Amino acid sequence: MSTVYDRRTRLSRNQTRLLTELLARDGQTQTELANALQIHKVSVGIYVNELEALHLIERRSHPTDRRAKCIYLTELMHSVKHRGMETYASIHRAATEGIGEDSYLTMLDCISLMRDNLVVLDAEDRAKGSPAASAESAQGAPDASP
Repeated sequence: MSTVYDRRTRLSRNQTRLLTELLARDGQTQTELANALQIHKVSVGIYVNELEALHLIERRSHPTDRRAKCIYLTELMHSVKHRGMETYASIHRAATEGIGEDSYLTMLDCISLMRDNLVVLDAEDRAKGSPAASAESAQGAPDASP
């Protein structure tokens, strides 16, 4: 679904993730976005620059920290966000065609359980101090989500 969405919207997957996060909680700092998206701050900076060049987001001064900037959706983004939602809905309908509601809900439950299991596994690895988890912590969060 993501590949089709990316192609139709002409936005990268991570640009879309960043916009979706701001739709949920506008006005985050670059660090807050990096933590929420589980990607490096430098990567967030690149996506912010790209989206700012498209006039979809803007940086504003932080209300209490003069060194920080907060990232906000622009009026242009608010005026076109329905297009992205409609595009997603259209792709989702096509992808789930022929799948009954019960099967669909079971699939969502399974995916949710798998994600929860992976969160527990990750926490166990970190608690044991596994080399991969230690290296990841030293470098920051990875660019891919779990």
